[in-house]
Amino acid sequence: MSYEYVVATETDREMVREALAEYFYPEEPLTLAHRDGSDVTMDDMETALSFLKKGTTILARLDGEIVGLAIGGLSEDVSSVPIITRKYADIVAFLECLSARASDAESFTSSYHVYILAVHPAHRGHSIGRRLMEKQIELVRARWPTVLTVTVEATSTTSLRLMKRIGMHETARLSFAEYRDDAGEQVFFGTGEATRLKLQMCEEAMSVSSVVG
Repeated sequence: MSYEYVVATETDREMVREALAEYFYPEEPLTLAHRDGSDVTMDDMETALSFLKKGTTILARLDGEIVGLAIGGLSEDVSSVPIITRKYADIVAFLECLSARASDAESFTSSYHVYILAVHPAHRGHSIGRRLMEKQIELVRARWPTVLTVTVEATSTTSLRLMKRIGMHETARLSFAEYRDDAGEQVFFGTGEATRLKLQMCEEAMSVSSVVG
């Protein structure tokens, strides 16, 4: 099958929303394991969609259908979408805690973060996830040549394995069981964990295609 990889625009908004609702959030461990239930919140969804206007959402398409997507952005960009739910506030706080653990292993120069990577179940096994990550790296290299680091949080063994295959290095881990809120209450249930990884935008990143091809 011949997949097309394109940068999404605002005109793709509803199709991107449907793709996220169909095959990203229903499998996203932090969403599923939260104490308030497994439904995605509106502020979480709207934050993901807000990256469309930044031109940093890449789609994989087949015959016009979105079969995969990767959403990224400069780490210093602050979303204008307000956090209004406890659930999304907890998810953000968890990821900030994981990022803080990795701070000693990551440079403090400008970086780019890939927030979401998802592939439709019917199209997995065709290297779409790998190609979406490669396209994100190409986008960073073309638009922000001074950015030295690409980072990501892997919340499944599949995504962790992919990130390591493209040359990313682990910088921190945080399990659901050990994370607590300010009141000492458990926020996420189950045996899940998140892993923070980084890729240096240097010779290693330049040769990513040959590493995984």
